Amino acid sequence: GDSLRAIEIMADYTRDNNKLHMAYSFDMLGPEFTAKHFRSKIENFQNGAPDGWPCWSFSNHDVMRHVSRWSGHATSGPALARQSIALLASLKGTICLYQGEELGLPEADILFEELTDPPGIRFWPEYKGRDGCRTPIPWESGHAPNGFTTGTPWLPVKPAHCALNVEEQSLEPGSILNFYKNVLNFRRTRPALKTGDIEFIDTPEPVLAFYRVNNKDAQLCIFNLSTTRVKLVVDDVKKLTLSPLSLAASTTCAHSGCEKLHLEGNGFALFDIPPEIKQLPNVEFKPKTQLQPA
Repeated sequence: GDSLRAIEIMADYTRDNNKLHMAYSFDMLGPEFTAKHFRSKIENFQNGAPDGWPCWSFSNHDVMRHVSRWSGHATSGPALARQSIALLASLKGTICLYQGEELGLPEADILFEELTDPPGIRFWPEYKGRDGCRTPIPWESGHAPNGFTTGTPWLPVKPAHCALNVEEQSLEPGSILNFYKNVLNFRRTRPALKTGDIEFIDTPEPVLAFYRVNNKDAQLCIFNLSTTRVKLVVDDVKKLTLSPLSLAASTTCAHSGCEKLHLEGNGFALFDIPPEIKQLPNVEFKPKTQLQPA
């Protein structure tokens, strides 16, 4: 349908290196949050333009912020925010961040009398418009507008956003803002994540797993896109290096040459694959091995 056609247009304009350097995709800006969805969009683009280059994002100024849009798949807003940037930064292509997502901002609840977006005013309350994702960045602690301006901003800064201000998050090592910085630095220092190929592993829902590989290094990326704990078997996982950025991930010895990987809800594991491992490790997940929350 329209989604496939959009991917085809992206491919048309980026293949053969004679039109655009890259094309921006809207295909991850909807409500879909499944391994099948993410994998299909990336593979469709790759199949249409093997030499093309995409630009992926999860939020922009026209859609509900993804921390709110995907909240039904989240153990918490902060956990989803962390998983989202880890996933986005692991994809092949250029990534685009929308202001405020690095703070974990949810969609702001704007009152009717505060609206400025014409469609929101016209179709309220069935459609509240796009103002909820367009509110100012809360730069400083304290009261609204939190250092954004000394005047009256176009849209208000809501209390939920005040608490997520840049000033306080900058000082907190475990904040979402600093996690974003660490993930982006991790991406910059891993050639495979910057320019390597992506190869998906056949794992059923809710697990999304893939390799990123180039001639300098290799990464194994595994994401649990559910709120329930899952257990996987990863060949030679004890020989891999688990990034400290990984969230809610742990390993246990299963048998010689293999270990089990446990991922809590919204958990993910990012592994460096050392050069001495010549064959990419196999990843196996069977839904019947899924565990119930503790």
